[in-house]
Amino acid sequence: MNVMQHSDIIARKIAEIRPRFLAELSVRLDRFDVLRDQIDTVADPGPLLDELMQGAHRNSGLAATLGFHELGQLSHRAELAIRDHRATARPRPTSDLLDLIDDLLGEMALILQD
Repeated sequence: MNVMQHSDIIARKIAEIRPRFLAELSVRLDRFDVLRDQIDTVADPGPLLDELMQGAHRNSGLAATLGFHELGQLSHRAELAIRDHRATARPRPTSDLLDLIDDLLGEMALILQD
């Protein structure tokens, strides 16, 4: 198989995966919006942050491959920031962490608008 054939196969696979990724991203954004709203109102936001971290991890791996580089980077940064926060004894997320989560939600929404 030559390079062109290999590139064509990869392009076709990406074209097949992309609509499923966008559908999952839409569901994930709806869930993330709920989680983000609840963070400010629950006594222990830890489980909510854990779910956000897992979703961000799922975003980061495939997003960049499918051409959503900014989403991949933001997802990775959010995943690491949440993980680092959860490793501390602070129960409430910092304003910087919440801003990063909000940026991630905004990027997800922008992608889904296109």
